[in-house]
Formats: sequence, structure tokens, C-alpha cells
Amino acid sequence: MTVALLAGCSAKADSELSASDPTFAGLDSEVTKEVLASPVAEDRVAGDDPAVASARYQGMVRNFVLCRDAYASYKTWLKSGESPGLPRQPNPTNPAPTAGDMEADIKLFRDDLDSGDISLVRERLSSANGCGGWIPATPGDLSGQTIADAVKAGR
Repeated sequence: MTVALLAGCSAKADSELSASDPTFAGLDSEVTKEVLASPVAEDRVAGDDPAVASARYQGMVRNFVLCRDAYASYKTWLKSGESPGLPRQPNPTNPAPTAGDMEADIKLFRDDLDSGDISLVRERLSSANGCGGWIPATPGDLSGQTIADAVKAGR
């Protein structure tokens, strides 16, 4: 007699993480809640092993903060004519093994904001492959306009 055991994975299992999980210590809990509620974020971790999903969620929280900070700097630059630079970015208390990837993204935005060429920031925020393509322009508005759409609309 052969017995087969089938196990299924779903993105919902990964969403059992909460903003109070140690993965998110040192990061903004409201942004963390927003990412954990995002269907796009959930799709991105679907099928991942829990440790990988946790690390990816941490990266997405940091990416939301980075992209929104860059977008805010971009809007200030449009109004003032001068780049305000990029605010200091939060670091998790327990960085995921892939945290170095985030540092590279932060450097790209810093370099673009320091370049004197606003079109570099505009391109990075509105690129189909950039963070602006899926991060809501308005925090918490998961079905609203993305940062990329807002930039393309001149906002």
C-alpha cells in the first residue's frame, strides 16, 4: 500500500506575518502593514519558503520607504528647482541576508538625486521595472495611483 501526502503552499500562509514580527523591527509598522496587505507583495512571495518570504517582505517594506522618499524628493525638486537629496533610510534591526541589494538601490537614488539631472529620478520612478510601477503614491491606497502613474501625470 502506498500513501501519498500532498502539501499545498499558498501566499496566504506567508501573510500570517505581522508588523510586530522581528523581521520588521526597526521599520515603520504602518508601511509594514501596508506591504503585508498588498496583493502585489503577496504574489511576489507566493510559493516562497517562509524564511525567503520573510526576507522578501522586509525588502519590500524598505523599498516602499525608499521609493516614497525619492518621490517626495522629486516633488520638492520640481517645486524648488533644487534637489533636497534623499532622507536617511531606515535599517531593520535584523537585516535579511539580501540587505546588500537594498543598499545598492539606495545608492542609485542618492546618485540620481545628487546628479543635478531631475530626469534621472523621473525615469527611475516611472520605469516599468522601477519601484514606482507598483507602489501606491498615496500610503495605504493599494488600489490607487502608483508612483509611476503620478510621475507620468506630472504630480
